[in-house]
Amino acid sequence: MRRSEKPAHDPRERREVFSAVTKFALSGLAVLVLVGIGGAYALRSLGTSEAVTDARRVTAVTGRGVIAPALDPGVLRGDPAAIAALDRLVHTRVLGGSVARVKIWDAQGRILYSDEPRLIGRSYPLESDELAALRTGSAAANVSDVSRPENRFERTQGKLLQVYLGLHASDGTPVLFEEYLRYNSIAGDASTVWRLFTPVLIAALVALAALQIPLAWRMARRIGDGQRERERLLVKAVDASNSERRLIAAGLHDGIVQELAGLSFSMAAAADRVEPQSDVHRVLAAGAASTRGAIRQLRTLLLEIYPPRLHDHGLAAALSDLALPLTARGVAVELQLTGADELAQERAELVFRVAQEALRNIASHAAAAHVMLRFGQTADAPLLEIVDDGLGFDADLVGDRRADGHMGLQLLRDLVEAAGGTLSVSSAPGGGTTVRLELAT
Repeated sequence: MRRSEKPAHDPRERREVFSAVTKFALSGLAVLVLVGIGGAYALRSLGTSEAVTDARRVTAVTGRGVIAPALDPGVLRGDPAAIAALDRLVHTRVLGGSVARVKIWDAQGRILYSDEPRLIGRSYPLESDELAALRTGSAAANVSDVSRPENRFERTQGKLLQVYLGLHASDGTPVLFEEYLRYNSIAGDASTVWRLFTPVLIAALVALAALQIPLAWRMARRIGDGQRERERLLVKAVDASNSERRLIAAGLHDGIVQELAGLSFSMAAAADRVEPQSDVHRVLAAGAASTRGAIRQLRTLLLEIYPPRLHDHGLAAALSDLALPLTARGVAVELQLTGADELAQERAELVFRVAQEALRNIASHAAAAHVMLRFGQTADAPLLEIVDDGLGFDADLVGDRRADGHMGLQLLRDLVEAAGGTLSVSSAPGGGTTVRLELAT
């Protein structure tokens, strides 16, 4: 069977490659968008975390460098002059900008100082993290809960971040220094980090996408080239097989078959010249009969190897010949052949080979009583169906090249697909088998 090879990179292949690369690009774009969104949120979270860390660091510098030196025993005792001096220091060097409120607590929860005078001298229970910061001298931060009584004067300030730091007064008394920072300043610092790194992230993702798409295109083209090479080799193998079949058939017909025919005639003539009831006559007659049987078997084999009726009388006659061995075994074969002789030669050869392999499998394995061989022109494409009521088998074995009796069907499936058609086999143990060949339009 010969099949015209499609040109390299034809429009159909380019469309297939473009479709595959487009799907890859769209799916990759979706992944990149998700990664970009996740990365942006991660950067924003990282920026916020870094801004809070900076706020703790600045508070530690302010507390240890500005507030701690001014915490004399007068502030601890509530001396108005000492508190007034501390208040001037706080308003001059601490408040303003991002700092909205300052509080200083003792270990019992009493507010020693605040820029809000109404809070001075009030006592409120300290939280566990505040007590821990007071004891260890560390800095901690969290969003201010303005619903708490000690924060009632900050409710008009908006969202605040409270940062507290454990300090020691000049006499060694532990105190808790607390700053309330406007959260929009923290968010602004986080946005700065986010704006700094997001373009880098986007550029990296775009560069990755730009690199992947050409690679995907090249990969798709290489797969297409590999498929065309596979089809070319398959067609070449089939052509070589057909050529070998013709040579073998011609050699058998012109050589062994002719010699056996001559030997049969010679033995029959010799048997006629001896005594009819003698042993020699019986041996010669039996030899002539056996030789004629061998000739019939060889001619049947020749039809399978290379069917001359397919080329001389058309596909319908060749398919009818394929059914004769089954009919001789007592299998009822029903033929429905419509438009078979209208096929081009190469397509007729493909239909013949599929039918030949299917009927050979039926004869060898199916133990069928009835076979339907149907060929016709459907609305979409030429269709061949071969249905038997035999033993059936596990259809998955057709995909296994090691499965006995079905390797030929798998090879034919490859050949049919290379020709643009489809070959399907449906079967089940005890349920018969259906072989369906649909040729490309």
